[in-house]
Amino acid sequence: MGRKVRKTLNIDAEKLKRAREYLGVDTETEVIDQLLDDCEFERELLQLLREAPPSFKTFRSPLTRRPPPRVRRRRR
Repeated sequence: MGRKVRKTLNIDAEKLKRAREYLGVDTETEVIDQLLDDCEFERELLQLLREAPPSFKTFRSPLTRRPPPRVRRRRR
């Protein structure tokens, strides 16, 4: 875990409330911390998928709205 820093952020209060309820955490700081952890996890997962065989490269994380990467098929 890195060091903690104080930040001032402009965040939609309703989104933050819904995220706090969904995640089941007590504080807004915990919401942001957990979501940042989730982003880091997804980045690591996508890196593993980039290194995986082509059959795995169409995986689409349920956490993202971006489309899966295009898979180039080799010509035979």
